[in-house]
Amino acid sequence: MAHCEFCTSQHQAEFWRGHYFYAIDASSNDFPGFIRIVAVDHVAEMSALSPAVRTYLWDLLETTEETMRDSLAPDKMNLAEFGNMVPHLHWHVIARWKDDGWYPECPWGTKQREVNAEIIKMRRKRAEAMLPKLATALAAISEPQ
Repeated sequence: MAHCEFCTSQHQAEFWRGHYFYAIDASSNDFPGFIRIVAVDHVAEMSALSPAVRTYLWDLLETTEETMRDSLAPDKMNLAEFGNMVPHLHWHVIARWKDDGWYPECPWGTKQREVNAEIIKMRRKRAEAMLPKLATALAAISEPQ
């Protein structure tokens, strides 16, 4: 679609791409472990996917969560799929810590506190080191025919 940021932009932070989905590192200082899994085709809803592709997506999400948990040791993982602002199917997979700036609020809620810069730096470093491992894990999942 002409006005869809996922259809019209080449994301510099893309680190893995398959036939049906790709992954973007959306990490920031506020959320150092933040991955987006995005549909390659412009679809707005999960129900627009075939059952096999939906199952494949769940495998991608579970693998992303497990890899992030193993690599980043967060207190909690958040998975979200809205699409209200960008109606192109994409999932947010976000590592959360009890001392992050928003916890226990959602990432789009009200900031609760400032976070020590050294903690942010350490978490960003771990998240960057995780990306090749996550790309390999995602590539190992068999895509539907």
